[in-house]
Amino acid sequence: MTDERSVGSTCMSWWGTHVAGDTGPARQARAQLRRAGGVTAALCLSATHDLNRRLIEAGHDLRRRRDGPDRLALIAVALSHVTEHRNDTAAKRFGGGDPKPLSDIRFDALIRTKAPGQLLRPLARSLQLVGRTVNVARLATDLYWWNDRVRTDWCFDYHGAADAKPTSEETNV
Repeated sequence: MTDERSVGSTCMSWWGTHVAGDTGPARQARAQLRRAGGVTAALCLSATHDLNRRLIEAGHDLRRRRDGPDRLALIAVALSHVTEHRNDTAAKRFGGGDPKPLSDIRFDALIRTKAPGQLLRPLARSLQLVGRTVNVARLATDLYWWNDRVRTDWCFDYHGAADAKPTSEETNV
């Protein structure tokens, strides 16, 4: 049974109950996910599999994708490093301010990382630099897809040029 909820809303709901809460189980899950040293360690945690169940129920089955386990682990670990939901995207937060919280060199390295499993640690460190506050739903959606289109959008957001971002009509030509 699928209810076709968006990836972002599904992950945000999971984050709110399993990671961001101030309950004992939420604190434990958050700590375990933050300590996960890689994909396998994250996949050994029940909180990650609860996220997977929620995504499947919402019609977003990562098991159908070759790199699905890596993406699942990436989303779970990344969201464990977020303590507060804000409207700003992660890329805007990384590039906002003077000096930027995330240097151009670090952002470039982050954006060039294509394999979800290799993005775990650099993204966690980057989220710490912005006070662990980003748009949870958007971050989860971006990591679910993490492709050239998402990375392009992040570049425009990071450099404060969101108005210059290509529209969906322009990219479908």
